[in-house]
Amino acid sequence: MDSAFDKVGLYDFFGVFLSGMLVLVVCWCLDLPLVNLIEKRDNDIVNVILFILEGYFLGLILQEISSFFDKKGFKFREKARSKFLTNNKIVDNELELKSFREIANKILDIQDSNHSYSEVENEYVYYQCKTFLETNGKNDKVNRINSLYGMSRSLIIGMPLCLILYFKYNINSLSIQSFKVVIIMVFLTIVFCERTKRFSEYKVRVILRYYKILNEKNT
Repeated sequence: MDSAFDKVGLYDFFGVFLSGMLVLVVCWCLDLPLVNLIEKRDNDIVNVILFILEGYFLGLILQEISSFFDKKGFKFREKARSKFLTNNKIVDNELELKSFREIANKILDIQDSNHSYSEVENEYVYYQCKTFLETNGKNDKVNRINSLYGMSRSLIIGMPLCLILYFKYNINSLSIQSFKVVIIMVFLTIVFCERTKRFSEYKVRVILRYYKILNEKNT
């Protein structure tokens, strides 16, 4: 299993392929035309291949769109990596936050224990720790978190897409069932927003924790 993931890539599997497949499944449940390509084929093997390809390419599109909105609007990653030393909602344990600030002070060569960290300093410390883990081959868990982050972020776009298509093709036959669909899609979008935010913050904490442990072992 690990070797297969190494070849495909965790992010490709979760962040691209699986997110696209999940959106296709939702479209199939709602009887939407994104799966019409498959329904027109009689050969089951061809259907499976088309379903996989369609899911992957849909996932690529969702990944690109969600990445754009993340950089321009959501800013989940940016907020997490540029505020973790000053925002106790990202690191809510006071002792852990204190240890992270000690790490930052060493990296930034700061003597003042009451230093107010800028966003640039936050990001510099984050990338220094991240690069250290990558250089030492200790970033497997970080990669897993990042892949789950990518999947959740793509589904923030995927769920509203399903809802838009649902209304487009059912505008003349709306019912109580339509109201239920709206509630479910909105609920799922909120859930994936929260998951994306949580994974972005968790990733920062894991990077700093691993950096701290590795440095303690080397001293």
